[in-house]
Amino acid sequence: MLEEISLRNRIAEFQDLNRRAWGVAAIPRVGIFWVGSDGTVHAESTSLRDAVDYGDFKTHDGAHYEAWSRAIGRNPSWQAYEYEEVPRGRVVYRRHPKRPRFIVYMPEQLSPHCSKIEEEFKLPSKFTRFDFSDEHYSI
Repeated sequence: MLEEISLRNRIAEFQDLNRRAWGVAAIPRVGIFWVGSDGTVHAESTSLRDAVDYGDFKTHDGAHYEAWSRAIGRNPSWQAYEYEEVPRGRVVYRRHPKRPRFIVYMPEQLSPHCSKIEEEFKLPSKFTRFDFSDEHYSI
């Protein structure tokens, strides 16, 4: 119950930060994404409010391999590739009473697109960390 109240208060704080940053009081999202060669972010996500628990994290329940057929439907030029051949990443929320964070796992080659990813997922910069060290997302 206490965790639920804490999360609800954090969401309100994030909405206020997003209202100032993006002009809309959006609830941040967690999920998976690919970035196309043109820099477009293609995402599947879940509101932080509806995200599933995974240990100390809140996350989107979907996986890249499960979403790949839908991604190809929106991006037919990707048909010749496997899901791990297009640069991809994942956004999760780390619950911590003093240092909550959105962590974006992705390859370093996508670093020029950090602000696009923050905007797509409505991530408050002050609470977001990009992690380029996870070999799972390297190509």
